[in-house]
Amino acid sequence: MTSLHRYYSDHLTAIHNGLRRELKSVLHTLPNTSQPTSVKNALRNVLMFCRHLQGHHDLEEAVIFPSFAAVTDISHWSHSHEELDSTLARVRKLAQQGIDQDGKEFDGQKSLIVDEIERLSDIVLPHLRDEELMSTEEELIKLWPTENAFRRAFPWLR
Repeated sequence: MTSLHRYYSDHLTAIHNGLRRELKSVLHTLPNTSQPTSVKNALRNVLMFCRHLQGHHDLEEAVIFPSFAAVTDISHWSHSHEELDSTLARVRKLAQQGIDQDGKEFDGQKSLIVDEIERLSDIVLPHLRDEELMSTEEELIKLWPTENAFRRAFPWLR
């Protein structure tokens, strides 16, 4: 096993763990907030999480997925990304509406946005887990047996 394969696997897991922590925090905080200022801050955290997830998603689509798609079937990843796009859009819209209302009169919408974030969680968590299983050192070596092959697939890894 090469240090580059291990680095990629560890790095991906660390990024995914950060997304998981943010998601868990949002799902814990938002349902338990009631004061307008707290609601507004929680919704800002929702939008921040959405930006982080979107950035990760966009990077995968542009850089990671093409390398994997060249050597193995990852069509199931694209399907979850399509679901992710529409769910993220709904979460962003609801969060922005709550912020625009200054966090006031948000109790009625709170359950709706929490449901959408839980739906997002149901899409994201299995997807992250699947990516990590495909990106263990052992699996990466099966796809790119040498460090040189891995570097050709992911030239930005130096």
